[in-house]
Amino acid sequence: MTPGEGLRGGTEPRLHGTETRRGWVRLALRLYPAAWRDRYGDEFGALLEETPMSVSAVFDVLVAAVDAHLHPSGPHRSWPLMIERIRRSELAVFASWVVFVVAGLAFQRMTEGDPFAPIASSQTAVGVSYAVIVAGAVVSLAAVTIAGVPIALAIARAGIRLRSWRQLALLAVPPIALAAWMGLTLYLVSRGDQPADEPWRLVTFLGWVGSFIVAAIASTVAVGAAALAAEIDGSLYRRAALPAMITAVAMGVVALAVTAWGIALAFESPSAFWSSDGILGSSTPLTWLGILLVMALATAVAVPSAVGARRTPTS
Repeated sequence: MTPGEGLRGGTEPRLHGTETRRGWVRLALRLYPAAWRDRYGDEFGALLEETPMSVSAVFDVLVAAVDAHLHPSGPHRSWPLMIERIRRSELAVFASWVVFVVAGLAFQRMTEGDPFAPIASSQTAVGVSYAVIVAGAVVSLAAVTIAGVPIALAIARAGIRLRSWRQLALLAVPPIALAAWMGLTLYLVSRGDQPADEPWRLVTFLGWVGSFIVAAIASTVAVGAAALAAEIDGSLYRRAALPAMITAVAMGVVALAVTAWGIALAFESPSAFWSSDGILGSSTPLTWLGILLVMALATAVAVPSAVGARRTPTS
């Protein structure tokens, strides 16, 4: 990656204060090959010193590092500016959706059994809220699929045509990561529920969530790196702008429905709401608020990114 490409100040919240900027620059540079650092390190480091440490900046650094290792002889191809903005916005929506899915999995795990499932069946407000959550999740998944599959297929065809096996390997990361995570999930399910006082129950759950986060980050970075260098029709990114917007809107709807679910539960079944039936026997209201906070933050990144992709001129 050419120094300066893709790193621009955005509206995302900064990750750290200025006192850690030098450490952030040193860490970022270590991700790149030595030959690349010798050629671009000073310029790139100076750019990072002036770049707000936002979520998009960290993502760009990771994607560019992968690209630098795969293409050490030269920088990746440059997209036209408008297409590049759309591409980056859509990747931001995808990354936010992945974080949102993690929170959704925690919510599903908390509500799949007693006492919440019977309450959803007997209390209208709780049941309707839960139905909206499920519907919104399905819509968001469908929209991500509609947006991403054509781009992935185009990247794959370009890789096959050019015999770019490294590019194809990057595209293989998401299905392999998903298969590994699903295998871990099936294994844990086959073991059955562990005793409530079993310490390994906490370790198992954290390992399950952590493995999903690692797989999600690896998949997002790999797809970003593959998209960065692929010679594909830019119109695919334009067409993906609408599904990206639908994804962001669905995320917002689900976050509102999770809010409504908690409020309805508090009014219709206070004993269940103020219980300790959250994740790993934690406080139910605190677990609900934690899930809601993650969903809200992910949506807060996805919505402006999707709007930016839709509003970016294409010519």
